[in-house]
Order: sequence, then structure tokens, then C-alpha cells
Amino acid sequence: MTRQSRILHARPLAAAILLAACAGAAAQTYEPPPAPAAPAYDGGDPSDANLALVDRSPEPPPPLPVYVQPPAPADGYIWVPGYWSRNRYGFFWVPGAWVLAPYAGALWTPGYWGFVNGLYIWNAGYWGPHVGFYGGINYGFGYTGLGYVGGYWKRDRFYYNRSVTNVNITRVTNVYNHTVVVNKVDNRRVSYHGGPSGIQRRADPRELAARKERHAPPTQAQRGYVRDAGRDRNQFYEHNKGRPPQAYLDHHDDNGRRPEGRRPEQDVRQGNGPDNGRGNQDRGQGGRRDAPQQAQQPPRNPQAQDQARQQRQRDDQVRRQQQGEQQAQQQARQQQQREQQAQQQARQQQQREQQAQQQARQQQQREQQAQQHARQQQQREQQAQQQARQQQQREQQAQQQARQQQQREQQARQQQQRAQQAQQQSRQQGGEGRGRDQPRGDGNGRGQSGRD
Repeated sequence: MTRQSRILHARPLAAAILLAACAGAAAQTYEPPPAPAAPAYDGGDPSDANLALVDRSPEPPPPLPVYVQPPAPADGYIWVPGYWSRNRYGFFWVPGAWVLAPYAGALWTPGYWGFVNGLYIWNAGYWGPHVGFYGGINYGFGYTGLGYVGGYWKRDRFYYNRSVTNVNITRVTNVYNHTVVVNKVDNRRVSYHGGPSGIQRRADPRELAARKERHAPPTQAQRGYVRDAGRDRNQFYEHNKGRPPQAYLDHHDDNGRRPEGRRPEQDVRQGNGPDNGRGNQDRGQGGRRDAPQQAQQPPRNPQAQDQARQQRQRDDQVRRQQQGEQQAQQQARQQQQREQQAQQQARQQQQREQQAQQQARQQQQREQQAQQHARQQQQREQQAQQQARQQQQREQQAQQQARQQQQREQQARQQQQRAQQAQQQSRQQGGEGRGRDQPRGDGNGRGQSGRD
């Protein structure tokens, strides 16, 4: 008996607990993590208890409002569309916003309201490697109801589709153009799935597979956007009647909240810091601050200068890397175009060869048809000759039969003549015999009979 078996034998309860813990750890390795706990919006203050979110409603959410999309602030930001959330006061609109992805390759699956057993249940959104099912709702800006067509990740860079996404190419250079056509657009702008008048579409296999992947909850910035909207009376449907005054969040107007994973000097340099509270005033002048004022601001300390210089160097390196990647992409596109041209030429050559083969087959078929016509003509001529021979044979047989008939008639006449001659001879002989046998008279008129 080994030492481990002795321990398990001596402590069966501890062994059972240990095995259960190991099994639970193994199960968590393959199963998706549990849903994150709902954040406490009341902050422990009883007066804010009504701000806590409600995930079910007896009435459907309002239609989606019509609004524009602000430009993407920088690389790595993913568009999170606006939606109707709810607390005890009613439905309120959470503005759409650009959110820095929590990790490279992360895509946002929007949440949605779904009708279940007479109630409208909220299904929270999440970050993951693929976009899952979000009720088939057309949130716009790349979220057409199935997947996301606003961009894609390539290694650690996100490329934006300018056809459906508002991108300022002076800030973001990872762009491309791909036209997206959405069939059967629902002009009602329905914001929920199922029910009497909701979106009627089931999840496809790709969306079901994405649901089983490892997910991440909304970021701290996203939770802050929801919390701020729930405290703003003007964002509630009861007051705005479906036209929220703040339908989206511009990157310059984020209430002093820095994006996660960025340093303060980056925000100050890019105009995203707390001192940019004017927002609309700055944007009214082209989004730029007054240059003399900016030049008069002295640096806070030498360390900040060093950090800013290092940041500029890093930005230059990133810019050079972007240029190198663009050149590589251009070369790859040119190479792809050359390959496509070569493939097109090969296809054209193949088509010409196929046409030549087809023409040869057609010529062969025409020759075979001509040969077949010649054989048929020969057969017809042979049949005509055979019919002529048969006709000649019939005529010869008729002539032979006529000659035979004539011979038979001649023979019959000859026989008749012989018979007549025989009869005539017979009559002649009969006359002579009667002449000899007549009695002679005695002179007295009496004849004498012969005597024997």
C-alpha cells in the first residue's frame, strides 16, 4: 500500500472533497466562464437603489432611434452600438460609443431584449473572438443583424470598413472599402427579438458556436456609460419619446473618463483629457485648440517631457511600421493582381483550347454526319438496285411463266390436233370396213348372205 493510498484510506472525506475539486477544475477548463455578476449601480446608497438595472420587462423596448456615428478616435477602438436599457424608472437610452477593445482580437456582441413566456428578457452583451447571436436586430454601423461587417482583426491590428464605419483616415490608416447590402430591411427599427412584432430569426451554427467560446464582460468604461445614462432624466423614453438628446458619445466628450489601457499624457496629447470638457466648442473650431494657448502651457516636469518624447518616438515607430505594412500590403496587392492576371490569362488560354477542342469535336461530328449520310445514300442506292433486280426477276419469272403457258397451250393444241387426226383416221378406217362388209345382190334384188 502506497503512502497516497494510505492517506486516501485514512481520510475518505478529504479525498472525496479533493476529487470533487479536481473534477470541478477540469470542468471549468472546458466550459465557458459563468456570467459576470451585475455591477452595483446604487453604490451602497439606498437613495440610488432605483438606478439598479432590471433585466426583464412586461412591455417591449422602444424602437431604435436614428443617429449618426462619430469618427473612430484611434486604432483598436470597436464600435459598441447604443441600446435601450431599463431600471425601475423605465427604459433609458445608452449611447453608442467607441470602446477600446480589452485585448487584441476582441469583438463585441451587442445585447438584446428577447420575448420569453410573456416577458421581455435582457441578454447582456460580451467580448469574444467571434460575434455571436444578438437577436437579429439591425443596430446599424456594421451590426446588420448577423455578425459584424464594420471591420476585422489581422494579428494585432484592427482594419475598419469605411463603407459602414465613420473613420478619419488622418487618425486611422487601417481602412478598406467593402460595400454591404442588407436584404429585407425592417424600417420599423424594432429593438427586440421574438414576440408578436419582434425580429423572427434563429441563431445559425456560427452564432451558436460563438456562444460557447470564452467571453469577457463589458469594460469599466461601458459600465460607466450605462450608469451615467441611467442617472440622466433626459435619456429616458418617458421624456425624449424615442429621441434621446445624447444618442452617441463622441471621444472628446467622455465626461473626463480616460479609455482603459492609456496613459494620461496620451489623453492630453490627443485631446481626450479632463481639460477638454468644452467638447462642442472645440469641435466648432475644427476640433483644434488655440495654438498660442497650447504653446504657453509649460510642461509639468522633466519626467513628463521625457515621457512625451518617448511617446513621440514610439508614435514615429508605429507610423513607420504602418507605412511598412502599407507598402507590404500594396506589394501583396500588386502580387495578387499579377497572379490574378496570370490566372485570367491561363483561364483565357484554357477557354481558347476548350473552344478549339469543341470546334474539332464539331468538325468531327460534321464529318461523321457526312459519312453517315453517305452510308445512308449508299444503302438507299443498294436498296434501289435490289428492288430493280427483284423487279427484273419478277418480270423474267412472268416471261418464263408466259412462255410455259404458251408451251402448254401449244402442247394442248398439238395434242388436240393429234386427237383430231386420230379421230379422223379412226373414222376413215371405220368407213373402209363398212364398205367391205356390205352384202352382194343376186340380180333379183335379193341379196345373198354369206355362208360360213
